[in-house]
Amino acid sequence: MTEEFEMLKNDPDLEAENGPGGTLIFRDGGQFCVVGPEFVSVEESECYAFGATREEAIANYAMKTGK
Repeated sequence: MTEEFEMLKNDPDLEAENGPGGTLIFRDGGQFCVVGPEFVSVEESECYAFGATREEAIANYAMKTGK
């Protein structure tokens, strides 16, 4: 688990929820975002995905990461 992931997990303004496989799910603008425990940033990480719904974001994460 990265420091950046921990910061997201503990940010009260983010209202992140636990997702499958130790991920976090939160709203980012008009979309949902799923990030994995190895997340550092969108520039440096592959373990994130977006979607119009929670389910779509989770599915996109699974396709992108194979998890």
